[in-house]
Amino acid sequence: MCSHESAETCLPGPPVLSVTAVDKAFFSPRGRVVQALEGVSLAVREREFVCVVGPSGCGKSTLLRILGGLDSPSSGDVLPAGGPGRPAAAVVFQDFGVLPWLTVRTNAAFGLRMAGVGRRAAEASSYPWLERMGLADFADSYPDRLSGGMRQRLALARAFATGSPVLLMDEPLGALDPQTRRLMQEQLLGLWQEERKTVVLVTHSIDEAILLGDRVLVMSARPGRVLDEFSVPFPRPRDLRTVDSAEFGQLRARVWNQLRGQVADAQAPYVADDRVDDVGTGDSR
Repeated sequence: MCSHESAETCLPGPPVLSVTAVDKAFFSPRGRVVQALEGVSLAVREREFVCVVGPSGCGKSTLLRILGGLDSPSSGDVLPAGGPGRPAAAVVFQDFGVLPWLTVRTNAAFGLRMAGVGRRAAEASSYPWLERMGLADFADSYPDRLSGGMRQRLALARAFATGSPVLLMDEPLGALDPQTRRLMQEQLLGLWQEERKTVVLVTHSIDEAILLGDRVLVMSARPGRVLDEFSVPFPRPRDLRTVDSAEFGQLRARVWNQLRGQVADAQAPYVADDRVDDVGTGDSR
């Protein structure tokens, strides 16, 4: 529910991306088949914020790439973002993804430039996002002059500037220190509540998933499957005070109880030559 909106405008719309019975296999350096995903099915509705948690190596990032049309499944059906007649999803990565040889201004415009927009128009359209992110004073600087939090704000500015209605975020705040991460969570909350884009966010943080999401999906250890789904009951708009409520703690415990066994399984010893060597993406997280 959304306390500041009518029920009609608040409810998420129809599915805009989905996977059905998706499998994904890779090859280890010695040619062994490594099953990253197995029988994964999920649907994400328009204007919904879905968070995915799971142990390392469970295929969360692979799933995100498939949802974005950046990779293909070994089997199963996919309705990816950016399909026929739909704009491509904007992607935000854990390592910020900013290009060190471009200025802040040209980094912010990069997504639009890749979509075929002319340089001047792209920079004019993206500059307001630099202002919103507090980066306008650094527009002509290079990323090495920015802190980690500022580089992540730049990555978000670039993603929002594309105008894509779908954002796919792979541990977008994972590289930040705890204090900066909390500030960025708050800023991301505010941006989503203003823009109401469809978001799928992969994170290792249960707190982050509950704070930001409408739903939290728990994935199993490899091969990754959707093990459980939790609806987040807290009304919007939210802020960081939500984390301090007793209800939040109860939901956190429920998610962790489902996840803890999968984390233990993922940490079990495995044969070294079964490390994934993804010839398609280089990643099976």
